Order: sequence, then structure tokens, then C-alpha cells
Amino acid sequence: MECVFGLIGNGFAIVAADTSAVHSILVHKSNEDKIMVLDSYKLIAASGEPGDRVQFTEYIQKNVALYQFRNGIPLTTAAAANFTRGELAAALRKNPYSVNFLLAGYDKETGPSLYYIDYIATLHKVEKGAFGYGSYFCLSMMDRHFHSGMSVEEAIDLVDKCIMEIRSRLVVAPPNFVIKIVDKDGAREYAWRESVREALAA
Repeated sequence: MECVFGLIGNGFAIVAADTSAVHSILVHKSNEDKIMVLDSYKLIAASGEPGDRVQFTEYIQKNVALYQFRNGIPLTTAAAANFTRGELAAALRKNPYSVNFLLAGYDKETGPSLYYIDYIATLHKVEKGAFGYGSYFCLSMMDRHFHSGMSVEEAIDLVDKCIMEIRSRLVVAPPNFVIKIVDKDGAREYAWRESVREALAA
């Protein structure tokens, strides 16, 4: 029951994801970070089959780093999104990945951006987006409360509203969420919203 969502604000992009690693009726862990830092100014949040999610996001991260190493300049967010889409499209007829992405980034020239990429290699630039069962609630909340030029405080308040809606209305709602932000100061973890903590190993 994965939940990944994100939005664009005034000079920043925020993405949030649940942190549950689930198989069938079992929850294996509640602190799985599904938002990868691609580079200093890019985040990629993924939902889908765990193996595909981990393998493909690591593949994209290493290729983005390789491009910067070879050329001396980083990919723009749009270029990284198109590269990701191209790799998904190439795999679609060979060994398709069952994984969906929200790619957020910040560029000095164009500011923040958010890209919606699904498992059949559809690419859209959006101001808000969501994947998973939680998207049924997140998208309606964002339709109601989202507006262009939101401050960080307004955006975090909206993210919290989405999380509370998921927890209260989704029958098997994930308990924990991680929130990350990217802006002119770079990509970083912003906060966790936890209702279940992992038991510390003795």
C-alpha cells in the first residue's frame, strides 16, 4: 500500500513517501527510505516492486554521477527526467520495471521542477503528483489546498494533511513517512512523520 507524493512551492520542491517494506500480508520493516538523492539538487521518489525500485533508482543515480564525471557539468532536472524516461522505455519491451517515479530538482536557471514518470515511460512535468493507493486521498487534498507559490510552511502543512488523510482513511495505511526537500541550498531530508518506531536490536 505504497504512498508517494510531491509538490512544487515558491523556490523549492517537496516529496514524501511511506517507509514500509511490505510483501503480501507481511510488513518487513517500517523505515525503508524510498526517496533517493540523485545528486546535490535532485531527488527521486519511487514506488513499485522493491527489487525494481532499488535496482533502477541506483542505476539512474550512478549514470547521473557518471555524466557529471565525464562532462564536468551536472544534468539538469529535465535532462535527468528524460534520461530516466528513456531507460524505462528501452526496458519496456525487454525486461520492464514495475516502478513509478516522482523526480524533483532545482536548477539555478529555471528553479524547482517536478516530473511524473510511470512504469510505461510516461513523462509529465507537473506542479503536484502522487502514486500508490495513497494518491486517491493525496490528489484530492492537493486539488483542494494546493496553490502556486506556496511557502515551505504551507507546503509542509499540506503534506501533513495528506499523511493524516491517508492514515485515517486507507484501510492498511503505512504508519511512517519521510519528507525531503530540494531548493537553492540543495537536496536534503526535511523530517520524518512516525507513528511506529523500529524496535532497537538488543
